[in-house]
Amino acid sequence: MKLELLNSNNIIFYLSKDYLNRINFSIGEDVEQKFKDLFIKLKNIYKLDLNGYYEVTVYVNDIYGIIIEMEKDDDEYIKIFGDTLDMKITFKFDCEILYKIDNIDFINFKNYNLYYYDDNLYISLKNNLNIPYKDYLYLLENSSIIYGNELKKLKINLKKIL
Repeated sequence: MKLELLNSNNIIFYLSKDYLNRINFSIGEDVEQKFKDLFIKLKNIYKLDLNGYYEVTVYVNDIYGIIIEMEKDDDEYIKIFGDTLDMKITFKFDCEILYKIDNIDFINFKNYNLYYYDDNLYISLKNNLNIPYKDYLYLLENSSIIYGNELKKLKINLKKIL
């Protein structure tokens, strides 16, 4: 699990599949209650002051897990409803992910596609289910995850190398 505070109104949570399994989180019929419980856990773990209205986008990737972007809307909500937390949640299922890497020394090219743009290297998984777990963990530790709008803009210019 990783938290990225962009500013006081924008938060990104990176929740790996392993972390989600440990807290028994799954997207099912009671998804609203599951997310309410998840946000309470995250709020308590990180000692966050979450109140007001948030636009929440949940990027779901079968291999990685989920990435949650929270953007706080107008503070008028707090004036009307007090310190409550409300949100609109949008799900983006089967979200594509690229991994930005600094070196290729650890890459087994039979498992990855390699891309290049603007002096940066990116990889994607060729066959998601056949990557050894140890290799995947090493990839996560040695890369930055690119997804969503950033990936959409990047894909226009990417050049596939392998």
